[in-house]
Amino acid sequence: MTKYHSLVFRLTGIIFFLFIMTIGILLFLVNYQMDTHFSHYLYNHSMEMGMAMHGMAEEIYVSSVHRSLLWVGAVMILLSVFISWAVIRRFVQSLQDLTEAVRHIEAGSFGETVLVDRQDEVGLLAQSFNAMSQKLQYNDTMRRHLFASIAHELRTPLAIIQGNLEGMIDNVIPADKKTFLSLEDEVLRVSRLVQNLRDLSLAEINELELHSQPLQVNDLLRQAVSMLEPLFEEKQLHVRLSMDDGIPLLSLDRDRMNQVIYNLLNNALRYVSPESSVLVHSRLRTTDIRQRVEISIADSGPGISRRDVPHIFEYFYRADPSRNRKSGGSGIGLALARQYVISQGGTIRVRSIEGKGTIFTICFPVL
Repeated sequence: MTKYHSLVFRLTGIIFFLFIMTIGILLFLVNYQMDTHFSHYLYNHSMEMGMAMHGMAEEIYVSSVHRSLLWVGAVMILLSVFISWAVIRRFVQSLQDLTEAVRHIEAGSFGETVLVDRQDEVGLLAQSFNAMSQKLQYNDTMRRHLFASIAHELRTPLAIIQGNLEGMIDNVIPADKKTFLSLEDEVLRVSRLVQNLRDLSLAEINELELHSQPLQVNDLLRQAVSMLEPLFEEKQLHVRLSMDDGIPLLSLDRDRMNQVIYNLLNNALRYVSPESSVLVHSRLRTTDIRQRVEISIADSGPGISRRDVPHIFEYFYRADPSRNRKSGGSGIGLALARQYVISQGGTIRVRSIEGKGTIFTICFPVL
């Protein structure tokens, strides 16, 4: 970009031209008024005194006034050039800093920010840019963690499959039904993980295929609690159902909703200590605008730390990084539940207090 294409050069030129026009018009008007009124005064005065209208003194006076006006105009022009250049230079400097930061982001240096020292439109633009840059850095970090987590989750079952196959080839491991069943479990685990990741990606771009039908959410909750009742009894957990019989039918995907409910109940089974309580609650709430159905699953377990709550629905996020798969699952259950709920027009949120318990709440509007 040449200097003639620079915004500083263009704006300075435009403002300088406007100042020249303004000052030129003012000088012309002042000179015209000076000549007209002064000549009229001399004419009237000379008629009264019987003298010539213009003398040497008058000519010198008029010339000095014209010169003074020209000097004033020249000084005003110089000041206008300097002031306009300084103001525009400061204005454009912020844009140049933004341009440089954009180039850094284009080169892959996410997280680049600029100094915000203005409260005008340029300052708002800088604030928006900083927020975008930090979001890009966060997304890039999450993308790297996602790839690393996927590789980690796939490595273990693939290593088991590879080890068993090599053992069977070397006649170290017997090629019997038990071994094949073990291999089948690992293959199914990989298949479930790949399918879940596919569903997540489709849900995020609103292309997840749903098979919606009129459902009674109370029936889904009762069925899920009934199916998991042996596991609750084994862990000595007290499960209590509280249903609102006035809940209308909702258009939902049965399989997706079952997966969401089972996931939340399984979380309570994993992390709640024995002899604790779990409350499964549904109710119809009416506001000034519309009605909505709320489903909540509350437990009296150890809770989630305040630092971990904002990340609880992220892919492969575990509050305890050392938690193994047996106790912590694959780490995408809650992310998948969130996407399933959002895809069906609902919302899901979590509220937790360390040492007191956790409450997951799902809301669906009544259409």
